[in-house]
Amino acid sequence: MVQDLKSMSMWAKGAMTLFAAFAIYGAVSLGIMVADRQPPIFYIKASALSVSVPQGGTIEVEFEVERSRICSSTVKRWLVDSAGTRHSITNFTVGSNLKKGREVYQRSITIPANAAVGTAYYEVKLEFACNVIQRLGWTVKVNAPHIKFEITPSTSLVPFQPPVFESMD
Repeated sequence: MVQDLKSMSMWAKGAMTLFAAFAIYGAVSLGIMVADRQPPIFYIKASALSVSVPQGGTIEVEFEVERSRICSSTVKRWLVDSAGTRHSITNFTVGSNLKKGREVYQRSITIPANAAVGTAYYEVKLEFACNVIQRLGWTVKVNAPHIKFEITPSTSLVPFQPPVFESMD
């Protein structure tokens, strides 16, 4: 074996050294990406800005977060009513100029008209992909704190009475 190394050309020795360096670099990089499980966001506070909302109404919620880095994400949101029914909340937008650091932001949630009256909570689940391994399916999962509030019966208006037309006979 030693004799084989001595007889190798300088080019072959350099290629083996380069290959070994790339292999070590790849293994270290892969290890770092696999070990990267730190959530890129931490919730400091989450609350509803009012204590109750009627069925079909809108409630504002406020989040205070600390972002350590910006990563691509998938957000799933639900309202869970007092009957335990999970309603998907779809009217959601994310700002395009997210920045690292502390942020306070508000969102409006439209309560489904068929949500049960009583105590409900708003639930948000996020999945972050910050590196190649996470983009391949091993995302970092974060659950926002549940935001509780009361759903009250909807306020109905007196229905419009159509005019009565008298015949001209």
